Amino acid sequence: MGADAEAHLFALQEGKNQLLLDRVFLDICEAFDCYGKIIERASAIVIFDKNQTEFENCFQEEIWKLGTRLVPFEKSLPYIPDEYISACKDLYDFNQAFLTDMYVNPQSFDFGNDPNNVKFYLRLISGFQNLENDHYEMPIDLFEKHIANYNSKCLDTLNKHGFVFEKRNNIMIILNNRYPGMFIAANKVYEAAYANYKVNRNHFFWHCDFRALSNYKRTYEDLHELLNDERREIAEQIHQYCLGCKIKPQKCNYYFRVEYKYKGKIVYISDLIGKNQFKVNIGMAPFDTVSYERIINSIENDLYVEELKKFLLKNIAKKCINCKSDCETKKNPRTIFTQKRIICENNPFIRIIDPSKDELESIYKFIDFRKMLIDENISQSFYPGNG
Repeated sequence: MGADAEAHLFALQEGKNQLLLDRVFLDICEAFDCYGKIIERASAIVIFDKNQTEFENCFQEEIWKLGTRLVPFEKSLPYIPDEYISACKDLYDFNQAFLTDMYVNPQSFDFGNDPNNVKFYLRLISGFQNLENDHYEMPIDLFEKHIANYNSKCLDTLNKHGFVFEKRNNIMIILNNRYPGMFIAANKVYEAAYANYKVNRNHFFWHCDFRALSNYKRTYEDLHELLNDERREIAEQIHQYCLGCKIKPQKCNYYFRVEYKYKGKIVYISDLIGKNQFKVNIGMAPFDTVSYERIINSIENDLYVEELKKFLLKNIAKKCINCKSDCETKKNPRTIFTQKRIICENNPFIRIIDPSKDELESIYKFIDFRKMLIDENISQSFYPGNG
């Protein structure tokens, strides 16, 4: 084994946080570690950088997003029952290797025109049925119906990652001889997620979040650590401001959403969306209500009235989760500070995606306004949608 390959292998073993390969997929079939023990197979992996901003295409960016969202195995380890540690490590190692292969060797795959197709292997595995020990058994007709949704080029890539498909009478046997425990782990994570959580259950499997095995409740830290440095700094500043106002983050009911509450009512919600973007949602008040007028009066009497007006007009949300496509405000826009705006009638709120540092003071003000309504007992319920 050459010195360069040896250096790459040792860097991988020591867990150094660096990009171990750029465009070259290093596949060492037999090597010796520093203790003289044989490593039968070792492959360099891409360590996905949360601060990366440039991608060759939309497919590479989607693969990068999945890579950044894998929960590091050492974070899950304390929550995994001893009897499943080896199986979970197999599933984690498979995901790392497969994501690296897609990222580095895109020519080996055919994703069509939809970036979401890079998730094909996750959907494929989740559709396998009837776990028997370390493999799945499916009737041939059900198996063929299942794989009909995937193109042959993508399916062919599974073979080099240890997948074996064997026909026995009318049954298809599905196993993996490189990561033999991965199906056990996948099945256990699914069982735990569906037993312990009401929504976003698939994410625990997609992101190898084995903490589901111990009914772990995600926190704001889990969301913040997925943000790049700039976004994380802004999210942390808003978090600290909320704490100073006695507005506290709750355990996550949704995988990528954190609610902040004051006196039992939601003030602010932070979301991770899209390409690891940070979304801020702050409750407002329904148009033509006492609480709405209270906010407008507070803005007009503020020292920074013009900045707050611009901020409100720019960021007030057009619709919430309950709004219909034919919402009345589309036909009859509301007037806010002399300007016409289509706004959410049911559940008005401020929505900002990737706020800048320059917007922090305005964000703090609207958090204060929401808190003021709660203190004065004139606040309405607030919950954003995806509009």
